[in-house]
Amino acid sequence: MKVFDFFKQGKAKGKAGELYFQLCGEKYANYPFQTKDLDEGMAVVSEVIIQYWKPRYLLDHDRHRAYEFMSRDECLQTVRQEDIAWEKLAALPSGAISLAKERSAHYPTLIGHFKNGVAEVSWELNPDGYYFMDEDGFGMTNDEEITVYGFIDRTASVVVKFQPVSDSKEWEAMRELAEKRVKACKRY
Repeated sequence: MKVFDFFKQGKAKGKAGELYFQLCGEKYANYPFQTKDLDEGMAVVSEVIIQYWKPRYLLDHDRHRAYEFMSRDECLQTVRQEDIAWEKLAALPSGAISLAKERSAHYPTLIGHFKNGVAEVSWELNPDGYYFMDEDGFGMTNDEEITVYGFIDRTASVVVKFQPVSDSKEWEAMRELAEKRVKACKRY
């Protein structure tokens, strides 16, 4: 679709619409970008940042909207301080808590597939020791991986706070809560 047709049809309304149109352009179709389908008309545009694929933008193809999920300097843009379950992070090492406060996504952060209007986000606050190891096996540390999980809606807004998860039952309860909240708000 040509630029003027896209705007004439009213599909590029507001900042989210304009960003969507940009991300559908040729620049974002090639390395260092890649687009991955997340089901339900959603997709993620990832970018290589410091040799790793990072989820930069969330695309809503059904509504022709896009949202910046992570900045170029690896800061989560749609996660606010109130979107983190601080009481559940209290027992974590101070370095992991500091990264959460900064909303730093320097370590692996992934957006999962959408189901019933929500997607899981895994946000690693500290990698295991293998992350620091070089190709010759040197530099490995005794660090334990620390990952927190949350759920987002189609606008990349957090609907269930980020927190550590100890088992699949706890994760499933979070998903059910996310789906209920989105359904109650009619967000999908």
